[in-house]
Amino acid sequence: MNPFIWSSFSVCELFVVKFQSYLIAASFLLSFSASAKESVSNSEYGGIAKKQPIALYNSKQKKDSFEGCQNLFPNNNSDEVTGLFTDHAGIWKFRKLCSDNFAVLYSDRTKTPILVVEKLNAISLNKRSKGLARTDIFYTDPRTPSNGQAKISDFKNANPGVDKGHLAPAGNALTEKGMAQTFALSNMIPQDSNNNRQAWNKIETDVRKYILRSKGDTYILTGVLFDQNEQSIVKLGKNQVWKPTRIFKLVYNTAENKSWAYIVNNAPTQVPPPVPYSQFVNSTKIKFNFLEAGQPQVLETNEVLTHDPTRIDQNKDTDTLQDKFLSIILNNITEFLKNIIQTFLAKFFH
Repeated sequence: MNPFIWSSFSVCELFVVKFQSYLIAASFLLSFSASAKESVSNSEYGGIAKKQPIALYNSKQKKDSFEGCQNLFPNNNSDEVTGLFTDHAGIWKFRKLCSDNFAVLYSDRTKTPILVVEKLNAISLNKRSKGLARTDIFYTDPRTPSNGQAKISDFKNANPGVDKGHLAPAGNALTEKGMAQTFALSNMIPQDSNNNRQAWNKIETDVRKYILRSKGDTYILTGVLFDQNEQSIVKLGKNQVWKPTRIFKLVYNTAENKSWAYIVNNAPTQVPPPVPYSQFVNSTKIKFNFLEAGQPQVLETNEVLTHDPTRIDQNKDTDTLQDKFLSIILNNITEFLKNIIQTFLAKFFH
């Protein structure tokens, strides 16, 4: 074979091998750096939750007070949400607990949250840490007293089976620390496993879809209802954690002045259609002051259940990342080709 042709084949083979190696290395480094960063963050806060959960909270959040999270409530006023509940504080032994992205009205008597308040908007959800993973480290909230706490063991061996059901969903967490905080048992109820994984999960997802395509802030009030006859309430484990009879989620968007609510039995069920605030009041006998002044519009069912903006937004983010990555790859390939050609020409003309 002509030495020149053989030399050309060798150079081409060298180029192909180096090019393939470059692509593999670049892809590996990109995925490794992203996963490593997320892994370190999640393991850090997961470790804190396991060993010293009180460190997940700042000085204001350690108090029995909503002072540190008034910004999460409509009109920055927790009384407009919890006023009706706190009228009966002595009976229920209420405790006010703040976290980074949600507030909990907790009952030492039931060892469960009674009401959880969140404030979200499309901007905050879109800016949440990409690829934010669940820590799945459940822990007894150190801010609750020993005689008013649920333990992980209380949720075991229930019949029918129950999950440790979030009232502030892990899927709404905005940061790694905020994610870890959602796994406090002060944010958990004994929830029918089928309900938690199917109907309730669908409700949480539909609410996020709405927020992602809505304007302004959306307030989410998630709470529980117990049977009026305490003797009929299921109480779980050594600490007698009350199992709610019903669960509700009330959603109110300020910019669009729309609200709707879901009320479901804490049992296997289908997703019910959303109901207006007035129907929510009739069913639960619960009123919220911030909604009493002016009745908000009723959100139509199809406004909640239509297209999935999450998928669209994720594709946009992915396309942007791919474009940047391809641009970097192409720039480096161009430089690589220049060097190969220069080397080849230098050898050929010498």
